[in-house]
Amino acid sequence: MKMKIPKALKTIFRQPRKILTILLPLSLFAMGWWFGLPAEKPKQTVSAGESDETWTCSMHPQIRQPNPGLCPICEMDLIPLQDSGEGGIREVTVSSEAAALLNLQVSPVIRSAAVADVSLFGRIAYDERRVSASTSRIGGRIDRLFVDFTGAMVRKGDHLAEIYSPEIYVAQREVIEATKAIKTLSGKPSDSVMQTRRRLLNAAREKLRLLQLSEEQIDEIAMQKNPSDRITIRSPQDGIVVEKSVDLGSYVKTGDSLFKVADLSKVWLILEAYESDLPWIRYAQDVAFSIEAFPGEEYHGRVAFIDPDINPTTRVTQVRVNLDNPGQKLKPSMFARAHVESRMTSGGQVVDPSMAGKWISPMHPEIVKDGPGTCDICDMPLVPASELGFIATTDEKSDLPILVPASAVLQTGERAVVYVRVPEKVDPTFEGREIVLGPKVGKQFIVVNGLSEGELVVSQGAFKLDSELQIKAKPSMMNPNAGLVEAPANSAPEDLAGQWAPFLRSLARLQHASEPMAAKEAIAGMERAIEAVDQSTFQPDTLKLWGEFSNRLMNGLKIAGRQLPKNVQQSARIVTRSAEEAGRYLGLPTHTEAPPKVDPVIAGSLEEIIKTYLPLSKALADDAPEKAQAAARDFSKASGKIPLTEDAKYLQENANALAGEGDISKQRVVFQNISNRLISLVRSYGLDQVGSAYVVHCPMVADGKGGDWISNAPEVFNPYFGDAMLNCGSVTSTLSLGEKPPMKKMEGMEKHNHGK
Repeated sequence: MKMKIPKALKTIFRQPRKILTILLPLSLFAMGWWFGLPAEKPKQTVSAGESDETWTCSMHPQIRQPNPGLCPICEMDLIPLQDSGEGGIREVTVSSEAAALLNLQVSPVIRSAAVADVSLFGRIAYDERRVSASTSRIGGRIDRLFVDFTGAMVRKGDHLAEIYSPEIYVAQREVIEATKAIKTLSGKPSDSVMQTRRRLLNAAREKLRLLQLSEEQIDEIAMQKNPSDRITIRSPQDGIVVEKSVDLGSYVKTGDSLFKVADLSKVWLILEAYESDLPWIRYAQDVAFSIEAFPGEEYHGRVAFIDPDINPTTRVTQVRVNLDNPGQKLKPSMFARAHVESRMTSGGQVVDPSMAGKWISPMHPEIVKDGPGTCDICDMPLVPASELGFIATTDEKSDLPILVPASAVLQTGERAVVYVRVPEKVDPTFEGREIVLGPKVGKQFIVVNGLSEGELVVSQGAFKLDSELQIKAKPSMMNPNAGLVEAPANSAPEDLAGQWAPFLRSLARLQHASEPMAAKEAIAGMERAIEAVDQSTFQPDTLKLWGEFSNRLMNGLKIAGRQLPKNVQQSARIVTRSAEEAGRYLGLPTHTEAPPKVDPVIAGSLEEIIKTYLPLSKALADDAPEKAQAAARDFSKASGKIPLTEDAKYLQENANALAGEGDISKQRVVFQNISNRLISLVRSYGLDQVGSAYVVHCPMVADGKGGDWISNAPEVFNPYFGDAMLNCGSVTSTLSLGEKPPMKKMEGMEKHNHGK
């Protein structure tokens, strides 16, 4: 007897996938129940002694450890390192699959000569310097036209027209009669009579000269028996009659224009250039062009003039090229297509090997010679091509500009943003970054600040990444401060606030600068101050904000530098706005005071004293009291050279006391007196004039009251504790901008750093 299978089971058995779907979970559950296994995967736990957090010291934030415990410097309990999340404030991470779907593409940032091929359009025009006008020097009627149409070719002296005028009849009569009066004198006339008649003749001839008659014409009139009532107008030069202002029978007044004759042996090429083309065009640059009438032929000329005025309607300006025109092949109003190829350095110099060692006329760029001399046209002295911005080649790679694909740049108003691939992240991670753009070069932009050679920027899909940041309310192209919270005034962490003072001092110099050179030096000082900031001890939140706003500050400084030398005040306003913005979100002070006047004599003596102070600090950090005594004696000698009597006496007394003390603990007490007075003197008289100088603070000195000392580098080698707590302390202030080369670091300090 056959077993009857239900219809539902038959349906299931016909579909193997459904069988596996049902039976597999059931079998796994049965095995787990049978062998006593847990039904789900156990969670991973952290074993004793391990932690998934990073621990740091509240007094020494440079300490990073994976486990809780005691600080190796001050033996205080470590605390968890606070972090607000992975990545910077503009970072966005996508999966590899999402990056493929978004079709994100990256391109490297390169450093290369900016090569631009600027296409221009224009026309041939008359050389305005070779157009002569014929005007009527007498009133009358046009009685005859020898040239009765525009475009006629004439030679110098050719007849153009004949004017009937009673005035010319009178003037000719005077010349004829004065000539006859001299010829008809008989015998030996007196000198007075002869002089009188000659004066009358010269006056009559001068009247004809003023009517633009040549000496030959006047001589002909003088030989005639009867005067004429007509005068012939002659061509002033060879050329083409380009304008005829009179007709036969027209009446003219004195000064009326009759004809204009243009010499076409030289012509102009007038090109129209857009504003964006102007950075790539320089005086004396070679211009290649072609004419529609002569296909296949290429002509060359040099830029002679760039019109400083831009048409407010078309937004173009005119660029003029001087051309020789042998055979008068080039006709006025012919259409021309031109292009200018520019290879430029970051400093705006044109790389042109053909101009190596050449000398150019400052008024006529077509005059180029191999050595000094004068212009063949205007006799002005020639100038070297290098003075006009031409160089043969560039040997320094740093002279070349940074280039980025134009498609990578997101622009809105004055801001430009790119997205840079973060190399150390496994998943595709990109960081938004504001940059300062220079001119556009074809399909590339020159980057003035914000990018480095070799970085990868998103050249396709950057707007999609920016949209992601906008959705997450993070800083983006449209809102650079989205999601940021303003910090209370003067609430910046100590390790950042202590390094902010040099920036404010240079900002004060810029705000009070009256000359472009002083403003330029102040901007350079702020750039050095930002670059010198030591970020190794910053907490993650501070590090992210400083990374963002230090970049904005550098951008502001580059933009401010563009205002010089024309507008010093505008330059100061730009930097002040950038500093105030950074201060709001980092809690940094932005108030500045007028920079003090530093006495160079006092500043120089302080610099020498610090050189003897550093070995004293090193000896105490090395726990070497004998060396400290010897260093104190040298310091005492240098202190006597300060032109400040009370301060010199105080430093010498303490130095002598230290030199006479063999107990290192007592030496350190005296050393604190020396350090406090020296720091005060540098702040009063030698700021930014003593090389590299930093104030380091240890809160454990003097039973928790704290103590300071001067270091020539942003490093901690504690002279108050030596090996007991060598690295206890942090840099809290900067006494200089590092305008001078850093002093040589004290030998032997490195071994302590590695030993700890």
